[in-house]
Amino acid sequence: MKPERSIAAAAAVVALCAALFPLAAVAQAEREEERVTLTTEDGWNLSARYLEAAAGAPSVVLIHTQKSDLREWEPWFKPMKRYGFGYLAMDMRGHGNSFVMPDGSTTTWRAFSLDGQDNEYNRMLRDVEAALVYLSSRSVAAESTVLAGSVLGANLAIKAAAIHPEIAMVIAISPVFNVNDVLSVNPLRAYGRRPLLLIAGADRARQYTEFQILNGTAKISSGKENVLVIVEAKGFGPGLVNKYNVRRVLDWIKNPRLPEIVQFSTAAAAGLEPGTTVQPETPAEESGEMPDYFRE
Repeated sequence: MKPERSIAAAAAVVALCAALFPLAAVAQAEREEERVTLTTEDGWNLSARYLEAAAGAPSVVLIHTQKSDLREWEPWFKPMKRYGFGYLAMDMRGHGNSFVMPDGSTTTWRAFSLDGQDNEYNRMLRDVEAALVYLSSRSVAAESTVLAGSVLGANLAIKAAAIHPEIAMVIAISPVFNVNDVLSVNPLRAYGRRPLLLIAGADRARQYTEFQILNGTAKISSGKENVLVIVEAKGFGPGLVNKYNVRRVLDWIKNPRLPEIVQFSTAAAAGLEPGTTVQPETPAEESGEMPDYFRE
């Protein structure tokens, strides 16, 4: 074949591929993380990171714990993008890059009162509301929205979901009775019959006892068939979900209603009790295929 014909044939193949697969190229281009700003009802501007979900996939609002910021969710970002999930991770007021108050002055969580039902920690519920408003502005339906939080974020996620019954489900990592007067028990009672994933470590006796009570409350309010519990041998807060088990969490989002008896517990498997400080060997990342909405 002459060189001119080879070049022409190659160009034709490229043109054919572009005609047949334009949507894949668009999907790849559109699913790039964005740095965005959320504005709360009371005037805070919150720094956030947003990734649009693939078609038909849910979006997860990631709510960090106290004295932290959105970077605690780093182990989630790549797997969520790989499997098509969208996410909105924010620095809540006084945390990370969200330090400018409505009046223009700056502050951090260190200046916030730890007490009171209207302290800044309880007002962080407005930060979650701002995230929901932002998702709505991006045409993300509440029915496709998942709230995930750790410690303070877990309590806020439960409270926000109790107010918004249209939210699909909640992932609560190390929820406790009370974080700086942000309470969880009554909101959990009001949560209703929706999927709920509870994650805890078994090595802190008081927190684990509270977790067991919250688990019992959840099964009464939500129904046993809607509640899945993951108990790891050791850990508290965001570190409980890492590159080794984040796929279990994402898989649950896609298949949240499981048989009543299905629970996963590395602590139970190792025969550990609350207060145990021995961590079993971390398993290698699972190699099995997980159904995905969009694989890059």
